[in-house]
Amino acid sequence: MFQLMPLCRYFRKFFWRAFVVFGLLLAAPLISICASKPDPGEKNFSDCMDCHEGIKTISPSHPFACGRCHLHEEHRKDVSLSSHQVIVRNPSDPKNLRHFCLPCHKKEVSTLTGSLHWSMAGIINQTRYLWGAQETADPAIYGIDGPLSPLPEPGTSQSGKTPADFVDDFLRRRCLRCHLHTRGPGGTGLYRATGCASCHMPYHDDGRYRGRDVAISKSKAGYPMKHVFTRRIPNGQCLHCHHQNHVGADYEGLFEHDYSDVFRSPLVRGKPKPKTHGLGFHHLSKDVHAEKGLWCIDCHTRKDVMGDGRTYSYQMEVPKRSCRDCHGGFGSPLPDPSISSIGKMSGGLFFVTKKSGEKHPLPLFADTSAAHGIDSHRNVRCSACHGQWSYQDYGLSVIREEIIQDYKWIERAAQGDPRLEKELKMQTEKDVAGYPVSMDWLSGEKRPGIWSMGWRFRRWEPMPLGMDQKGHFSVLRPRYQYFISAVDRGGRVFLDSVVPHRGDGSGKGWAFMPYVPHTIAPFGRACLSCHQNRIAAGLSLSEEPTPTMDTRLTIPSPPAVRTMRLLNKEEKETLLKPGPAWHKKRLMNLKQRHQ
Repeated sequence: MFQLMPLCRYFRKFFWRAFVVFGLLLAAPLISICASKPDPGEKNFSDCMDCHEGIKTISPSHPFACGRCHLHEEHRKDVSLSSHQVIVRNPSDPKNLRHFCLPCHKKEVSTLTGSLHWSMAGIINQTRYLWGAQETADPAIYGIDGPLSPLPEPGTSQSGKTPADFVDDFLRRRCLRCHLHTRGPGGTGLYRATGCASCHMPYHDDGRYRGRDVAISKSKAGYPMKHVFTRRIPNGQCLHCHHQNHVGADYEGLFEHDYSDVFRSPLVRGKPKPKTHGLGFHHLSKDVHAEKGLWCIDCHTRKDVMGDGRTYSYQMEVPKRSCRDCHGGFGSPLPDPSISSIGKMSGGLFFVTKKSGEKHPLPLFADTSAAHGIDSHRNVRCSACHGQWSYQDYGLSVIREEIIQDYKWIERAAQGDPRLEKELKMQTEKDVAGYPVSMDWLSGEKRPGIWSMGWRFRRWEPMPLGMDQKGHFSVLRPRYQYFISAVDRGGRVFLDSVVPHRGDGSGKGWAFMPYVPHTIAPFGRACLSCHQNRIAAGLSLSEEPTPTMDTRLTIPSPPAVRTMRLLNKEEKETLLKPGPAWHKKRLMNLKQRHQ
């Protein structure tokens, strides 16, 4: 008994000491939090550098205080700001740029709002015309913003009877995520800002910050690489919009995988390879200019990209720097002397790249080439011969569903859009019917229904020819061969693989459009890639009298723009049955190739 008393006192003393220590340990984080995070009401948010220590000045030409660009005028003189909510994150966003950018950049803002990058007029008006919603694709009627009429709100009826009833909903929810008014879906290769910052503030593909601002997380996605505005825009920034099978991706040799899981890249260390730009890609030959290190902005000037004050209806209508401007051509063997990137050296001319300032020898148009010695080639676009390959995607089925009742999409969820993929996977994994929703990229709102797509087949070999708006022979590509379906919330099918009809009643709503493939090689393709070639002449891939479903799709449909056309009978005959002079020139060309 006498021996137990000291022991009890010892444990009692130990218990109280442990209790006090344990209480202090619990309180320590709270004390730390309170010490590090004062009452928001006491925080002065006008002192930006208190938090954003290490942030980089946005550019030498913008040496302003933070509030000049990030605060509305009524808050700029406030000595103290009690809330971060009044701070404008992106002053160049379309809803802000007229207030912040316009005072100093009147010309740039006024021309930008008339550009195709701003209005998206080509995509909108051509699609509406092909789906029967308007009588012509050009001149443009509708745009996202600017001088054109705003794209109509989708119809309130959920049970439309024709493609024209659904086209505005299709454009808003499937086609227009890549415009200057929205940040896009996010995901690897899909991060960017809005407005001027869409181009001038570069993002890494992973969307993570790489500057020195201690207030910005370097592990969270959705930030630009640095707090920097630049005119030296890298190709990777362009690819955040110009990916999938569109001009831009082909410059880097990228051809999109199909949507089915069987087309995914092989496993890497037992895991699927991460998808860039929403999907994986086949890697084909790059454009020779990309191989030499030229950026998109080496050819695409400010007027080309940001507008010149005029309102354009489609991309090929916009004045651009041409191949002949740098390399010369028929009747103009020397480059345009006004191009500042071109200079003279002892061995001839050179071109200075904006990426590194490296000088590259500038090859000029060779009159001695057999192909260049054919006078009729004067009206052939350089890319029609020098393009190595072309996007040729045939038979596009699109379906709008307000209910998903089965698993048909479970292996086709990768639609090139991470948000859409997430929604499809969630709905297809349910044991009961799902009711998906998707984003209207113009309003920012989610609405019932989802648009999914699938191609009949996709190729890069055939390259049919047609005439562009200037009367030049150009490569054609199908844009697009629609089959349209629609299913309502009750599972009723209102449209079932319907082929649309053009708004002027001139035929089905399929179109092959002239374009410039950005897959240029220093040498031209073989003569037989055009001459004596059925595809180049616009005929079926097969000589069988009755085309199959697939070979029918390879027969070009008239372009959506009235000033463009398919080859006429005489032009087809010239391609298919060239005369003796052509055979002589071809032998000369073969001899040159083997020398």
